[in-house]
Amino acid sequence: MAPSGTNGSPGEVSLSKVMMYNWLLLGVLTGLSWVGYSGFHALSVFIGGAIANLSFLFLKRDLLRLLAGPLEAVKPLFFMRYYLRLSVVVGVLFLLVRYQLVHTLALLVGLSTVLLGIGLAVMVAARSIYTIK
Repeated sequence: MAPSGTNGSPGEVSLSKVMMYNWLLLGVLTGLSWVGYSGFHALSVFIGGAIANLSFLFLKRDLLRLLAGPLEAVKPLFFMRYYLRLSVVVGVLFLLVRYQLVHTLALLVGLSTVLLGIGLAVMVAARSIYTIK
């Protein structure tokens, strides 16, 4: 994956494209769950997607900082932030599920938006590579 600001080759996947697909998928999945199920399901999808997308956003920021500077100087700080962020996400998810503030399956659908966004970005990039010209 290319960093956000670089203009790479046509088949290259940039982090900014992945983030765009993540948020678009979150909007589509939230809308579909609202139309197909209920507002509670839509809210659960949105909360799961927002947690996943914000975590991915912070991971992107930390990785760009890690790769921009001397590796040995920022590596311990990167791992500390990574595990702190992971702990916060796990804690928030535990509280949401434990007190039944969200629908669990809808939350999982929202959490999967990052995975689906990465897959969509890779498929779009592969299509641009293999398109007959």
